[in-house]
Amino acid sequence: MELDLKGSYIPAALVKLAPGEEVYCEAGLMVYSDPTVGFRYRWLTQGGIAGVMKRSIGGIPFHLQTFQGPGYVAFSRQRPGEVRALELKPGETVDVAEHSLLLAERSVQYDTQYVAGTGRVGRMIGFWLDRLTGPGKIAFHGHGNILAFTLAPGETLDIDHGALLLKDATVQVQSYNQPLGGGLMGHALSFEALHVAGPGRLMLQTLDPTRSHE
Repeated sequence: MELDLKGSYIPAALVKLAPGEEVYCEAGLMVYSDPTVGFRYRWLTQGGIAGVMKRSIGGIPFHLQTFQGPGYVAFSRQRPGEVRALELKPGETVDVAEHSLLLAERSVQYDTQYVAGTGRVGRMIGFWLDRLTGPGKIAFHGHGNILAFTLAPGETLDIDHGALLLKDATVQVQSYNQPLGGGLMGHALSFEALHVAGPGRLMLQTLDPTRSHE
């Protein structure tokens, strides 16, 4: 599979598929394709009743779309930002923010990872990440600009939960409420954020996609 990143303001990932090569993505990301490219659904059935519940309540997709060569096919999130590509080694695992993955090769295993919220009334209830395990290539979209870090063992950062774009599975994430000053008022006006701790790779996006419509 050949992968080429196109454009700057609203970028796209252009894939050249040989006969039998296949990529998958969420629904609605294809911009164009050759008529020789085949299309089908890939239903996500793992997890039993628990899997059905997290897809119904948590917003995890019930299916992915797959595209099979030969031919060219282009994908885009149709929003301003950056697109990056990674080639995962066998057994290498990364977590990608929900609705940020553009595509992955068929050989890349797809799963999900849940980050629990603080449990406080009116605060963050948690969110899902796409968990991808190599071998194979992936491409993902960062809203705004992408900032890349490599955290040493025990090194930490505090980030907004909307800034999280990609992390190695070794990077730990925990939600917390950040008070705005002291006393009861400071705690009442607290905002949701994340503690992240190394070791591993961490990528952030400068635009929170949940607020991009404001």
